[in-house]
Amino acid sequence: MRKRSPPARPCSASCQGPAATSRGTSDRRGWVGETSQHGGAVPPSSTRIKGNLMQTTHTSFIGRLGILALCAAAAAAPSAATAQQGWPDHPIRIIVPFPPGNSSDVSMRLVAEQLAGSLHQSVVVENRTGAGGSIGTGYAAKAPADGYTLAMGSTGPMSIGQWLHPGTLGYDPAKDFVPVGAVAWAPQVLVVRKAFPASTFQEMLAYARQPGVHLKYGSPGIGTTPHLVISAMLKQAGIEAAHIPYRGGVQTATDLVGGQIDFISDNVPVVAGLLAKDVVKPLGVSANTRIPSLPDVPTLQEQGLKDFNLQGWIILMAPAGTPQPIIDRLRAEMQKIVAKPEVRARLNGLGLLPMDMSTAQLSGFLASESTKWKQLVKQSGAAEN
Repeated sequence: MRKRSPPARPCSASCQGPAATSRGTSDRRGWVGETSQHGGAVPPSSTRIKGNLMQTTHTSFIGRLGILALCAAAAAAPSAATAQQGWPDHPIRIIVPFPPGNSSDVSMRLVAEQLAGSLHQSVVVENRTGAGGSIGTGYAAKAPADGYTLAMGSTGPMSIGQWLHPGTLGYDPAKDFVPVGAVAWAPQVLVVRKAFPASTFQEMLAYARQPGVHLKYGSPGIGTTPHLVISAMLKQAGIEAAHIPYRGGVQTATDLVGGQIDFISDNVPVVAGLLAKDVVKPLGVSANTRIPSLPDVPTLQEQGLKDFNLQGWIILMAPAGTPQPIIDRLRAEMQKIVAKPEVRARLNGLGLLPMDMSTAQLSGFLASESTKWKQLVKQSGAAEN
């Protein structure tokens, strides 16, 4: 007489659901685990034992494998939560899509330093540059969403690039990232060459409107924040000037001092050296408030451009899908960091303004910024066809 298969090992009810119902309907093929009064497995019918013993044994074996797999999955279910509880257990990196040394990079190094202290774990800045910041930002978008890769979000790659080069970025700022914490505003300063026949913004407008005057301005490139800020300024002021795009800010500043162009607008660190050498004149700030490091330079709003407030920004971001407990922890730490007087003082020293914005406000802010810069790109004619 053929010996029956040994009885299946029991499993908890929580492991049995799919395995007990997914193998068939009325023929009850998922019978593994039922027992007879003799302690053996109960077959679905005596006919199946007599006519198809191998199939029954195979079904029993597969069923056991399914149950064991489900039990293993159930046992492993808490692992994700456990990993989050242990976060961070190795160094975190912040991807900065710009070269070392500029104000954005330095501000992120300040954030990294502060986060390392509060999280008791190393936080390092990794510079991945190119294509106006889109290369590094795209890299961060594809990084594992595990809380160990963060990114510096800024105006260009997050709000401008998608409209400047539609469909070519390789990432979607709104879908591929979540905001973690506001860091700083990056206002710009309008400066003219030293010999320019105007020392205030209103004098500049009056001069520009004179017959035969043809002004020229420079920017680090088409579609950059300085280009779009000046384009919007000219539009609102009702004057014209020829745009001379350069490959970066160094040559732009050199030609301004040399008299090849009349004015530029750029971040404080870019113009600070020129102001220190007394080779340019500041006419106005693009933000809606004066800059602590240049308290005597009025805003363009103060000088007649109603509601004019165009400035870059720096926000710490994380790849979409990063576990919410990690996001919540980072957000709480960032709120504390930006509120520290010493951090605010260091940001001011970089020509930045601390960004006081709650995490609840950030998503709406980013959406509105995307819409605003889309309009400015279109208005400037900078978008690729």
